[in-house]
Amino acid sequence: MKNEGSSILIKRFATAFLVVCASASAILAQNAAPAEESALLYKISGKNLAKPSYIFGTIHLICPKDMFPADVLKGYLNQTSQLILELDLSDPAIVAAIVKGSTLPDGKSVKDSMKPEQYAKIDTMFKSYLGISYDLVQTMKPSLVSAMLFRSPKVVGCQGATAYDTFLADAATAAKMPISGLETVEDELAAVDSQPLDKQIEDLVKVADDPEKTFNSFKELYSAYIKQDSKGLYKTTIVDGEMDKAMKTKLLTDRNAVWLPLIEQNISSRPTFIGMGAAHLGGDDGVLHLLKKKGYKITPIRL
Repeated sequence: MKNEGSSILIKRFATAFLVVCASASAILAQNAAPAEESALLYKISGKNLAKPSYIFGTIHLICPKDMFPADVLKGYLNQTSQLILELDLSDPAIVAAIVKGSTLPDGKSVKDSMKPEQYAKIDTMFKSYLGISYDLVQTMKPSLVSAMLFRSPKVVGCQGATAYDTFLADAATAAKMPISGLETVEDELAAVDSQPLDKQIEDLVKVADDPEKTFNSFKELYSAYIKQDSKGLYKTTIVDGEMDKAMKTKLLTDRNAVWLPLIEQNISSRPTFIGMGAAHLGGDDGVLHLLKKKGYKITPIRL
């Protein structure tokens, strides 16, 4: 039973890693203009591309009942010849790399940096939402572990929540389509690690002080996402967001700039389906605007 419990915990943690690295930025903020007209899927054409490519803004935690029609999304995927995600989910070593890189250094524990009453409040929150003690994950980086909370049925609204990343990777694998990543686990961890440990702990304590405030913000974003409501996403992520400028730069702006040449290289060589957290698409520093500046035509598609 112990091994089975550990396996489940690792799977939860790996999914949480995707949530915090790729869509925590969407849950929090992006200081820029909203994305194109209400859509999450966009066609990339022009600039002498032989065939169009597609870019899809994902949310990394969604109930199966709320997903867009699988046949429609697969239809656009099948018009391309490769899939690119933030991480290459076809790599069998990815979960081990995530867990290894998510442990606090030098045997540290979050418990050592908290008042007993703060730790007790966080432990109560984890037991309430996930049915586990925080003792099981106290040696993990708080910003990553806290993302596990969003998997709770009390938050996301269902058992067995999944991710579009997984759906797309499975569909591409079934179609024998190559899959690659825009970055490595180490790259994503570096973005997370740019936030000092004491700030990560401070943020986790704030969540424990008022869990419903954080989870209600996620629910608003979730609702706007499934409606393909770009204005609603803008309000939730920017107007009501709390991410500081430095973290926004690390999680969004810098990564978008690094990804752009990789995207250009791939769409120039073959039609490509690209999936990335929806927060990366909009705004002056967003991928859609950067592609437009390069001369590509961006066409929104309602699913």
